[in-house]
Amino acid sequence: MSDNNVFTRAARGTHLLDESALDNAPAMPVRATGPLDAVLPWVIEFRVVGTASTMQMRVTEHMTIGRADPERGIVPAVDLGPHNGYALGVSRQHAAILASGNSIHVKDTGSANGTRLNGCLLEPHREYRLRHGDELALGQLKLQVLFAVVPLVTDSRRLPDDDKPIPRLGSGQRVLVVEDDADVAAVFGMILEQAGFRVRVVSTAASALGAIAADAPQAVVLDLMLPDINGLDLVHYLRQAERGFNAPLVVVSGQTGGFLMSEALKAGADVFLGKPIGVSELIGAFTTILPQMTP
Repeated sequence: MSDNNVFTRAARGTHLLDESALDNAPAMPVRATGPLDAVLPWVIEFRVVGTASTMQMRVTEHMTIGRADPERGIVPAVDLGPHNGYALGVSRQHAAILASGNSIHVKDTGSANGTRLNGCLLEPHREYRLRHGDELALGQLKLQVLFAVVPLVTDSRRLPDDDKPIPRLGSGQRVLVVEDDADVAAVFGMILEQAGFRVRVVSTAASALGAIAADAPQAVVLDLMLPDINGLDLVHYLRQAERGFNAPLVVVSGQTGGFLMSEALKAGADVFLGKPIGVSELIGAFTTILPQMTP
């Protein structure tokens, strides 16, 4: 994952987030990254190519992709039946997603119509590495694979540290997470609570405004894709209100284009995080804004 996914607002423009402060932060004795049976899971999104359909879920160690057949007791974790799976040649137990350590793999389980990864036919029962942005074709049904949250950031300049605990940054400061995807919100909540913050989660902009009015948080984590209004409009409203909301705003988005990032920072966001988001990136953002989180 590239550090280009993380940007902060500065007096003279935008710069890369400096995560050097993480090395000196006091640590909690909590295992927070590494294998999928640990505290923090991956969150993965499948987008059905050519449609508006998406499926987002936490990844387990072994997930079957196929078509449900209740009469035979077959219920895959990722059911493509409702997405015209039968007509497009998806088998009942077509393929499997496997999580191992800090990577995710896919394997064809002997399907009738084959599985392709970025156009290449997979050898049955052999595992292949799955990465953010890959295209997975099961028969004729194509899925774009996107990671929303990953257990850690893999940086080519340093070795992954599976056992590195989450540093305890906070002392009970209130953080509001505005995220309509329950899995993503739950993982954000786990990370921030282990980092020493008190977290409240809401799923809409309207609920966020109510939570801020009732008990103003000392920081907000805000997804730009909300079901009621665009997250950018919420950022504008909070910053431009008569009694402007001055607490730090951490904006997250699956769309990492320069224009959107620039608009979010100009609207008043303090940090922009592009998905997929790693634990160290979220903690790095809070290391940066911690001095602004006044009681």
